[in-house]
Amino acid sequence: MNQSQDSKIHFMTPAAKAKNSELQTALRAARENERRWREMHEEYLTDRDSEEQWAATAKLRRLEVERLEALLGETERE
Repeated sequence: MNQSQDSKIHFMTPAAKAKNSELQTALRAARENERRWREMHEEYLTDRDSEEQWAATAKLRRLEVERLEALLGETERE
């Protein structure tokens, strides 16, 4: 978190701070899940169906990270 983000959080209401904290926690978890999923890629190269399943899940994990980043950005602009 940079100094600008820190000063924005300082002026947030308690409810907004809690929401921001929850979103940051969720975002960290989503990024970790995405990272671990990418590491498992080799395990899913056994056949075409498995690889397609891996790619679809990887896309969903990326979308979840992007969604959480957008929500976090909205709370920081409020």
